Amino acid sequence: MEQQKEKKRKVSKRQRSTQSQSFPRDLTSEILLTLPEKSVARFRCVSKLWLSITTDPYFINVFKNRYRGLSLLICFIEDDKLFVSSIPQHQHSLQNSKRSYSCSQPIYRYHMEFPEGQSNFPPTKSVQGLICFNVSATPIVWNPSTRQLLTLTKPRLSWNDIAIFLGYDPVEGIHKVMCIPLKRSSDVCRVLTLGSAQEQEPWRTVKTCHKHRSEYHTTSGRCIKGVVYYIAYVYHKRVWVIMSFDVRYEKFDMMQLPSENISRVMMTYEGRLACVENCVTKYGKLIRKHGTRLYILEDAKKHKWLSKVVLAPGACFDDRLKIYYQLNGYTHDGEFVYVSSTFDKKGYILFCDPLRNSFRRFELKGIAEGVLKSRMYALYAFPNHVESQITLK
Repeated sequence: MEQQKEKKRKVSKRQRSTQSQSFPRDLTSEILLTLPEKSVARFRCVSKLWLSITTDPYFINVFKNRYRGLSLLICFIEDDKLFVSSIPQHQHSLQNSKRSYSCSQPIYRYHMEFPEGQSNFPPTKSVQGLICFNVSATPIVWNPSTRQLLTLTKPRLSWNDIAIFLGYDPVEGIHKVMCIPLKRSSDVCRVLTLGSAQEQEPWRTVKTCHKHRSEYHTTSGRCIKGVVYYIAYVYHKRVWVIMSFDVRYEKFDMMQLPSENISRVMMTYEGRLACVENCVTKYGKLIRKHGTRLYILEDAKKHKWLSKVVLAPGACFDDRLKIYYQLNGYTHDGEFVYVSSTFDKKGYILFCDPLRNSFRRFELKGIAEGVLKSRMYALYAFPNHVESQITLK
């Protein structure tokens, strides 16, 4: 009798196990696709099956297309810790109102260990969920969603320091890191493809179309629709230009700057490259900025630009803000983002709407409260950041 009961228990156990294993993988995938991105990242630890599902390229691509939430990611480094905050950047109260207000939306924040070494900033812009740092001439790729850091091997060339650029090929769905020497003219660059192929395919040497150099304050570049743009100095022509690097075909091209007086700020404006020029009015010895002129790239082949003057923060705030707040980017909701170059717990981030001639501000108080040793840190902001479940290997 006891043997029969034991046999039934074993059979029942096998049936439950078989039923569990026979749960359709496609259905599991569909359920996981309905979860928030932070939950998906955590649930990778549940089982090997869930890990394989959530790291599959097809799942990542479908998840990215389903989840369209964009945020303003901000970060700063204290000692060897990276402090990160994610701010919802979509509008609420401004949809039907012209009044200004102080934003009090909840934000997601965390801090993590950062590799030791001398960090050469600025980092690259956020490119399809990834950001790249340069620490002691070594590229480090960061996925803020999964909190992963990947330290790449150094490009094996006699360069004391490097400028790094992060690009994304939307056709193949892959990221590439491109490096050139910093403050030193060269006609070659080094390229590495991120992903499983990087172990078999290390840094490659690619010829550039002209011998040029990149400066410290213009190293971040902009990746737009599979092309990385950055400002550089062409040695033999003795002129500043905009270099372009086609991520898929790894080809270089260059075009003249749209104005001799533009700042070194480049941004994505309505899906196109835009360069920034500050408009000024002189009052004796006093110079006041009264607006911002954008040069928007209409045709890259013909080097055709459109000119447009947009709202500056001084039009809404005290003129002193124009000294401390710099134009950082343009959101998909149609707002310009102005950010201070330093983190101050009493500071804030400005969102300016040029159509409504209005603004809102996000106060930074409460971020990393009680953790910081001093008051000021270099602050870096990444508008239109998308969550990504790409695994860095």
